[in-house]
Amino acid sequence: MELKELINNLQMDIVNFKNLQITDLTDDSREVKKGSLFIALKGNRVDGKNFIDEAIKKGAVAVLTEENLKLKNNLPILISHDPKNDILEIGKRFYDDPFKKVKIIGVTGTNGKTTTTFLIKNILDIDYKTGLIGTIKTIIDDKEFQSINTTPNTILLLKIFKEMVDKNVNFAIMEVSSHGLKLKRINGMDFDSVVFTNLTHDHLDFHKTMEDYRDSKLALFSLVKEDGSSIINLDDEYAKFFVEKSNTRNIYTFGIRNKDSRFNVKIEKISLKGSSFTILDRQEKNEYHIETKLIGEQNIYNITAAFLVCLSLKINVENIIRGIKNTHPIKGRFEIYHDKRGFNVIVDYAHTPDSLERLIKTIKRLTTGKIITVFGCGGDRDKAKRPLMGKIASHLSKNLIITSDNPRTEDPLEIIKEIVKGISERNYIVEINRSNAIKKAFSIAKENDSIIIAGKGHEDYQIIGNKKYHFDDAEMVKNLLK
Repeated sequence: MELKELINNLQMDIVNFKNLQITDLTDDSREVKKGSLFIALKGNRVDGKNFIDEAIKKGAVAVLTEENLKLKNNLPILISHDPKNDILEIGKRFYDDPFKKVKIIGVTGTNGKTTTTFLIKNILDIDYKTGLIGTIKTIIDDKEFQSINTTPNTILLLKIFKEMVDKNVNFAIMEVSSHGLKLKRINGMDFDSVVFTNLTHDHLDFHKTMEDYRDSKLALFSLVKEDGSSIINLDDEYAKFFVEKSNTRNIYTFGIRNKDSRFNVKIEKISLKGSSFTILDRQEKNEYHIETKLIGEQNIYNITAAFLVCLSLKINVENIIRGIKNTHPIKGRFEIYHDKRGFNVIVDYAHTPDSLERLIKTIKRLTTGKIITVFGCGGDRDKAKRPLMGKIASHLSKNLIITSDNPRTEDPLEIIKEIVKGISERNYIVEINRSNAIKKAFSIAKENDSIIIAGKGHEDYQIIGNKKYHFDDAEMVKNLLK
């Protein structure tokens, strides 16, 4: 596409204008191709202008930036005064506005986003082509690749949606993070259905306050179409804000405890083999019986949210129930293993105070022996939650092994000291090496016990300093089970 078509009517300052053919848009110098427009903005950790020379060497023919730069050659420089808007408009023109050609479902909340999105996908896969964008991976019909961020930036989102359009995808299901909302990565999208799972302590290193964290997530509910649907967990204390913010009258509230919700959930059975429950629609007087391989109350919330999204989209109810029944535990989300010595091992991503508490309480109810918990906290992230998680893990476990997670640039021992500040019991030991910590848990476990390994879930790496090393909790468990 010609450069003049991409920037027509945008309020930008242009230096060295030439009407070139643009073959690609990217803000990653590693992805630059011959003919690329390179977007060089200042991010949280790196400044794009530091990579302009590299981009030009690789074939970039124009640069979009926020300031007037002196380049060694006469490449066109587009100086944007509103980069988020300009990038969105340029991207929509270049990729022919793919957001408008796929039905979009957005799921936000502190916990449960990944499981809920996979459940929705598994249901819709019965009759439709789907795409998924989330924490673990991105899926475009039959193609998969690892995700970098839960919610990618605008240019990458446009590229992904363009590929979905090219593959005739009907529905795109997205995890929408508070970072993605705060940084306006999803501007330009209109959602056919949105979900609020819950809101608990997390990401306060970025948001600073719970109010800002909440308000960032609320932004998703102003982007739902008027004829779309909002699915809201009314058991959560923040639910009323999401009801008020919803840009649609089609609000589907649900709850296990809140009897004012339209959809009441009655739990019938929870075991280490699965769960069963009934969803009662108080408005239409319908009942839906659900059976699932997923375990625990938190998964019942996730399943109900997925059920209601699909119900609001007029998906066949029998297919919804079948899709739920056929869904296996998601990688790193309540993955359960059974040791021949008679104890269970659960690998889960729980990395917030609320998710860790729910996880341990669920396993405790289903375990006749003792609970052995292995966990740590990531470095360069929300420090306030560390003592809270230490207190929860210690209080609810018989044995606690505190270890390293992804320490990043922090000293692992200092992170552990922060965790220990919240502990009053004497039931914990410290083992910085995560591999040794898991081995220690196996050596303690007896018949009827449960080992909980929390914090990393699906991750197959550990970040120490600025380097990534291979480490997978589930892989470690499988080797020890042998």
